[in-house]
Amino acid sequence: MNEPDIIEPFLQRLSERIESDPNLTVSGLAVKAGLNNAAIRQWLSGTNKSPTIASARKVCAALGTTLEEFMSEARTPEEKEIVRLANQLPDHLLKELLGYGRGLAAAARRPHPEDSADDE
Repeated sequence: MNEPDIIEPFLQRLSERIESDPNLTVSGLAVKAGLNNAAIRQWLSGTNKSPTIASARKVCAALGTTLEEFMSEARTPEEKEIVRLANQLPDHLLKELLGYGRGLAAAARRPHPEDSADDE
C-alpha cells in the first residue's frame, strides 16, 4: 500500500475534525503541531502533496491523539480505549489479547444456561 492510499482518508478526517470543532483552526493546529500553516491549508485544498506520515503524526499529537487512534473506526469511548491500549502492547502481548478477545466473542455467541432458566 503506498502512502497516498493511507493519507487521503487522513485528510478527510482532519477536514471533518476542523469543521466540527469551532475552537480548532488550521493556523492554531499548525502552530501546535510545529508545522507551516500554508502546508496544512494546501493539503486540505489538494494543491499540495499529501502530508508525510511524520507530519500526520505531528498533527495527531497536536489534536491529543495518535495517528492510529485518529484513523481507527472506533467511535465509543470504550472502543477508543481498546485501540489506545492495543497500540501500547508489544506484538507478543497483542497476540495474547487477540486470543482472549476471540474467546470472549465466541463465549458471547454461545447460549448460556442462565438465559434459558429465565424463559421457564
